[in-house]
Amino acid sequence: MSQSYSPPDTAFFHQLWEAQSGCCALCGRPMPRSRFEVAHATIWKKQRPTFDHIIPRAAGGPDMADNLQLAHAICNKRKGKSQAASVGRDRT
Repeated sequence: MSQSYSPPDTAFFHQLWEAQSGCCALCGRPMPRSRFEVAHATIWKKQRPTFDHIIPRAAGGPDMADNLQLAHAICNKRKGKSQAASVGRDRT
């Protein structure tokens, strides 16, 4: 499945982006604002901003605005794998 060239154009996304100064909440490094800020689509796929649940849904975390932050896709995936055992899910 191909990835969008830019993150969602919603007020909530922009609010989080501004609050985090465009940086990943997990690693602290800057995130690209669009596919065209990185050299290759593969890099965009890994570095694109994604919504991350602070308390995972699998651990009972709500799907609410105060439980969401922005993170690189790769950081979000790593966090999910590292938390999988702690919430009783199988690692993939």
